[in-house]
Amino acid sequence: MATVSLLGATGRTGRPLLDLLLQEGHEVQALVRSEHHALPEHPHLTIIHGDATNADDLERVVHGTSVVFSCLGTDQKQILSVAVPHLIIKMKEQHINRIVFVSTAGILDASEEPGKYRFQSNESRRRSTIAAEDHLKAYLTLKDADVDYTVICPTQLVDEAAIDDVLIESNRFTHDTGPIPRINVARFAYAAYDEKLFSRERVGIASRG
Repeated sequence: MATVSLLGATGRTGRPLLDLLLQEGHEVQALVRSEHHALPEHPHLTIIHGDATNADDLERVVHGTSVVFSCLGTDQKQILSVAVPHLIIKMKEQHINRIVFVSTAGILDASEEPGKYRFQSNESRRRSTIAAEDHLKAYLTLKDADVDYTVICPTQLVDEAAIDDVLIESNRFTHDTGPIPRINVARFAYAAYDEKLFSRERVGIASRG
């Protein structure tokens, strides 16, 4: 099994992804900001304390791994805009080409307004665009870099049981959408890596509206 790095492991989407990676037998190196986390003790889990916006901390967590998973949020602090450029540099230094990045449906193309992203269109129900703009900067940085990315773009995330009827579409949604359970997003993130899906693409994931 592979040794992988995981950013955002303590979050509500990162934690089920961590559990899945460990269940599948992978060695996981997780970057954790707080020493007071609730991650389990596990023989295949290495916890590295640090900050995703710090280049040295990113170097430590990606060292010796073959793929990066990111479930980082923005916290309204432009975390992604700062972290992703550092991350790409450290990936290239370590000869890591693959990254699976959980983002937001807001950065998909708008379905009915050409030239706009979803968060800029009438499809978005959010008043603030700060988080979406941070995610967009991260995506554009990945797009311009010579790395094999999959940017997963979920609709509203909910803490509910997994559903069976999941809508998955590249670049933009062409069907009505609804909220998506976090566990479905975690499973899809793993499948994108394990099955080599959606190379250098944005891909939306949602329930059917």
